[in-house]
Amino acid sequence: MNTMLKTLQLRAETTETLCPTHHIPLMEIAGHRLCKLCAKETVHHSHAAYADELQQRLLQQKIKNSGLNKRYLDRGFKNYVVACPAQDNAIKLCQAFAQQIISDHNPNMLMIGTPGTGKTHLSASIIRNILHNSTKSARYYTSAEIAQKMMDTWSDASRSEKEVIEHFSSFDLLVIDEYGLHDRHEKRLEMVHKVLYSRYDNMKSTLLISNFTLQNMQRDLGVRLWSRLHENNLITIPCYWEDNRLLP
Repeated sequence: MNTMLKTLQLRAETTETLCPTHHIPLMEIAGHRLCKLCAKETVHHSHAAYADELQQRLLQQKIKNSGLNKRYLDRGFKNYVVACPAQDNAIKLCQAFAQQIISDHNPNMLMIGTPGTGKTHLSASIIRNILHNSTKSARYYTSAEIAQKMMDTWSDASRSEKEVIEHFSSFDLLVIDEYGLHDRHEKRLEMVHKVLYSRYDNMKSTLLISNFTLQNMQRDLGVRLWSRLHENNLITIPCYWEDNRLLP
């Protein structure tokens, strides 16, 4: 090995030709002329490009693991179409909400309104923004999924209800979509509320999305939970504009 290195070193000769970029003599190695500084920069750029590519792959994997459905994996603030002042206000509040979580605050958010107004799109935008700009964790579930996962522990001895609640309480942001849609059974609603109480105790942010009115949400959550959601600032976004799915 040492003999080979010595042989290679003997083949490297300094020429009188200067590098047009760095103005230092080029080296001739095995019939090729190169600048040592250009070579270092090429290696550096190659490493930087690889690091950027790796970072993007990791980000995409984190987004895929966030629980978002395929339809919403590429939904962000940039491709959310604003067609009225209320939507402009909604997107600004969502951006501010994401930034607060990134900045180690733990506000809560309530997004209510009629179907087709882009509520899930905005929640996906918040998740993507948090994952892209911080090391914080964010996860999307429907209310029915949360209730079902907890109730599944009743017939699965390998997991306890407490462990599942701890799982739901571990994320810096938990988005609970379709609250009040498929969780009307008293026991299912109780399961979701247990998660909300646990997240409050662990000082974690929660985003609730529902087609309920504000009055119905307040009644459904109850006085104690409603009060707790407000403690660290509850941002409410009413989404009452045209159904985007029905627009031509």
